[in-house]
Amino acid sequence: MRLLGLDKDCFSNWWSKLPEGTTMVVQPKIEGCAIALRYKYGQLVDAYSRENTEIIENIRTINTIPLTIDDSLKVEVELEGILYSPTSNSKYLREQLLSNSNQTHDTQHQLLFLALQIFCSDGDELSDLTQLQNWGFEVPITLRTDDPKQVKRWHSQWINRELFSNFPTNGIVAKCNSSSIKNILGVSSSSPNWALALTR
Repeated sequence: MRLLGLDKDCFSNWWSKLPEGTTMVVQPKIEGCAIALRYKYGQLVDAYSRENTEIIENIRTINTIPLTIDDSLKVEVELEGILYSPTSNSKYLREQLLSNSNQTHDTQHQLLFLALQIFCSDGDELSDLTQLQNWGFEVPITLRTDDPKQVKRWHSQWINRELFSNFPTNGIVAKCNSSSIKNILGVSSSSPNWALALTR
């Protein structure tokens, strides 16, 4: 499981490299800590931070992360999500995850988790989000469009605090919905080429 960041290139440049008519999904860019989870035979067995630190013991104390999923088709499932708090910043959350104190465990009952993607999935973004919901995860609010002007309008609405205002955000994220387009675009050493962060 490799947790990548998000590129912040100019949206127009990014869009121009996509096949014509590409459907995009747009989600809030949550300010929190990215983590990877591994389930084997439906049981949570591993959890890692972006720094590749194993944090499974602390993750088990977070109520919003299922310890088991109904996974009758796959032996192993790996997924990425974001851990966040409405009241704490991401630096504080990272310190909490790496701590082993009892006070930390009490605090983690208040943390929220949104599942973002299934690693090595053959499905598109929207179908994967549905699968994640079926497994018991919360997923982010997700908008859909094939119009780049609409993405820019949503970005302006976010800047004006008219969109995703109920989350602690530092931008919005645009992604290609199609799994085949994602496979064609691939990833760089630091970020997926099929996703882009739009910030201030």
